[in-house]
Amino acid sequence: MKKIIIPLMLLTTINSFAGEKINVTVKGMVCSFCSQGITKKFKQQPSVKEVNVDLDTHLVSIELKDSQKLEDKLIETVLKDAGYGVEAISRK
Repeated sequence: MKKIIIPLMLLTTINSFAGEKINVTVKGMVCSFCSQGITKKFKQQPSVKEVNVDLDTHLVSIELKDSQKLEDKLIETVLKDAGYGVEAISRK
């Protein structure tokens, strides 16, 4: 039993320090040029660690650096300034 509990505790501790994940459903994103532009814009934000774009589902997944925040309003502004709209924002 101890063999199971200790790794489980370590895994829980590691995950609690991981950065927040944000999923944004984007309107108007249709090509690889869109994907590159959105990725570039979000990587310019100091709190962003990683950006992944799925053109098929129109989903932008943003992973933040540890203990960092990115407000919904800023996400909307970045996308609007790049020429896109936001349908939904969800956080994990």
